[in-house]
Amino acid sequence: MNKIVPDPPRFTLDRDILDRALRHYLQPPSSFTVHHDLSFEDALAQLCDLLRCAAATASDTTQGLSGEQRHMAGATQHLIDMASTLADRALECLHAG
Repeated sequence: MNKIVPDPPRFTLDRDILDRALRHYLQPPSSFTVHHDLSFEDALAQLCDLLRCAAATASDTTQGLSGEQRHMAGATQHLIDMASTLADRALECLHAG
C-alpha cells in the first residue's frame, strides 16, 4: 500500500535549544531603557527622582494596609528612603567636587 503523506522527519528534543527558545519568547520585554549617552550625573539625578517617587508610592500604599502587610510595606518604604538618602549624598558629592 502506498502512503499519500510521508512520515514526518524524526526529531530529537534538545533541552538547551528548548530552554533558550522559551527564555527568548516568554521573557517579558523591558519597559525601561537607558540611552547610552546618559552622563553619570544625569543618571544619578534621575535615580534620585525615581527613588523619591517610589518613596511617595510606598508611603501612600502603607497607609491603606494593616498588620503584616503594613509592616512589609513600611520596611520597603524605609529601604527606599535609605537608598534615596545615599543617592542624594552621592549627587551632593558630585556637585561639590
